[in-house]
Amino acid sequence: MVILYSVLAWIGVVILFGLAVFIHEFGHFIAARLLGLRVDTFSIGFGPALWKKKVDGVEYRISAIPFGGYVALPQLDPSGMDKIQGKHGEENDSSDAEELLPDISPWRRIVVSFAGPFGNVVLAVALALLIFAVPGVKTGVIGTKIGFVDEDGDSWKAGLRAGDVILSVNGKDVDTWSDFKTECILAGDSHIAELKVQRGGEQLDFSVPLNTNNVLEVSLLQDVLPAATLVCSVSSVLPDSPAAKAGFASGDVVLAVNGKSIANGSDFIRAVATEGKDCPVAVEIDRAGERSTINVKPEYSEKLQRHVIGVSIGNQLLDTAKPWMMYKNPWMQLKWDSLSVIRVLQGLVTPKTKGERAAIAKNVGGPVAILSSLYSTVRGSIWDALGFLRLICINLAILNLLPIPVLDGGHIIFALYEIITCRKPNAKVVAVLVNICAVLLLGLMALLVWRDVSRQIAISRAEKAAAAEEE
Repeated sequence: MVILYSVLAWIGVVILFGLAVFIHEFGHFIAARLLGLRVDTFSIGFGPALWKKKVDGVEYRISAIPFGGYVALPQLDPSGMDKIQGKHGEENDSSDAEELLPDISPWRRIVVSFAGPFGNVVLAVALALLIFAVPGVKTGVIGTKIGFVDEDGDSWKAGLRAGDVILSVNGKDVDTWSDFKTECILAGDSHIAELKVQRGGEQLDFSVPLNTNNVLEVSLLQDVLPAATLVCSVSSVLPDSPAAKAGFASGDVVLAVNGKSIANGSDFIRAVATEGKDCPVAVEIDRAGERSTINVKPEYSEKLQRHVIGVSIGNQLLDTAKPWMMYKNPWMQLKWDSLSVIRVLQGLVTPKTKGERAAIAKNVGGPVAILSSLYSTVRGSIWDALGFLRLICINLAILNLLPIPVLDGGHIIFALYEIITCRKPNAKVVAVLVNICAVLLLGLMALLVWRDVSRQIAISRAEKAAAAEEE
């Protein structure tokens, strides 16, 4: 049954990722058809064809390398595109006919090039609207309020406390816990998070060392947890204690003491010790979804030197929404997707701190990481998977519009050059640029695949080692 479930999950991955590629290439295809361009090939994937069929002069194919796709447009694509399309050595008569084909105007080339990313945006909008329209889809923003700080960790020693609200990291404003984690990862060579936090009515600054001793070797603040992911829960109740006599039970979630909200175990201990010195306290709890209030009179503990009610308290982690599922509002979904990609590009082009560009290059995921994440998401929730597909579509749209030869943005730049200068760019220069970028892109893809696989192996080994140590 487990194997069958895994196979079905991988089938779902292929369908969803294939849909993102298909809608992109279909955008190019339909625009080219409507504008009268010749279409030689419509392919999902690169490299040798696993299946192909020719209909009305167009060869439809499914190719061996599933990390993309292409539409062969001899009036638009330079011959250098053959390198990335994997058509070397295959029977192809388009090059002979290419010289006889009529030239197309620059605006047509711009429309056809833009149509692929536009197709991804259309699918992303449709998915955002679907997530918005369907009731019960788990969403929720995790804010930057700290709910727990490990008293043995560097964050506690630096001065952070539960209840602090993080405003910025290394000068970059953060609104969500996802933003906070991203800025920690991109902290650069210093491995220090310069935090500005709100505590009560004042703003404080802290320098907190980041932990990089983890499997992924990324900069993280591992000894703090957000308040939105924590609840204060009763682990056990001591016999004959005030709590046992009042009716507390293991599993009760503490919501408030005397009307003051409780974020974590430390809050509860502090509230009981201060509020219960001279009189009973009213503790609001949630038990199996039902709220009630229990009145209990704390007793003074000589051993602990404070008032207690006789319960063990723990911080229970809640099942929260994925980062790409924080928002129900369609516009906010798409905005978060777009800003996530733009933040990475900004760090690569105009880094804010020394080492930020290297941190992005080190941590960016490749095709294997994307497919692996999509697989994990499909196994968890179909709605999370559709949200992740929406994020992939926005990524594809933005990255394909970068002004790089061999990408859609490169074709747009060449066409704009022709419009502005009233002359075509030098064909040899274009061919050289496209060839160079095609080789670099293939090399980058190979590097990312190798690094993704190495990272997955390292994670697997660490999980096995942890399991063996626990046994």
